[in-house]
Amino acid sequence: MKQLTLIRHAAIAAELDGHYIGRSDVPLSDHGVLQAKRLVHQLNRHGAPAIDALWCSPSQRARQTADPLIRQRGCPVTIDARLQEVDFGEWEGLNFDQIRHKDPQRVNQWAAFADDFCFPAGESLEQFRQRVDEIVDAIHSEPSSHLAIISHGGVLRSLICRLLCWPLQDYLKFTLERGSYATLHIDGPHAVLTGLNNHGS
Repeated sequence: MKQLTLIRHAAIAAELDGHYIGRSDVPLSDHGVLQAKRLVHQLNRHGAPAIDALWCSPSQRARQTADPLIRQRGCPVTIDARLQEVDFGEWEGLNFDQIRHKDPQRVNQWAAFADDFCFPAGESLEQFRQRVDEIVDAIHSEPSSHLAIISHGGVLRSLICRLLCWPLQDYLKFTLERGSYATLHIDGPHAVLTGLNNHGS
């Protein structure tokens, strides 16, 4: 049985809350830096086996979240571009009301998870599904006993859905807060969600 810890990067600037921040390489806020440090202590208290593999999105906010974990636990880190957040294209930096006003038809297609949906000048839903499935396959192939992944809300919620064999659109039914983590036990092809929104804030 494998332990999997999915960590969403810590807080970014408050003025970006509610906006779609995908590939914009924004740093953690001061509060986010503190959250990242507290995450290490929370993970220690959780009683899980030591993390022996750490995968991280290349984004600055994910790498900054990983830094205290790397320093205190000394675990090796693998930077994986597949763990980047969705490329929202022309929707990048906008909030939902702005997007709905600008592009209501595409918003409806996205809500319906239309097979041919693509963020304008960004990533298609099919491309996103493909890389999430590649990560799931890599998780199952990873030989470590405790794998931790630091990534983004859309990616991590989608991974949870895939690992639990839920429809991908079910990622809209729950949240994973910034600076928090989910835990799963992986046993062969099966996964059990054992914790959600554990955090150090």
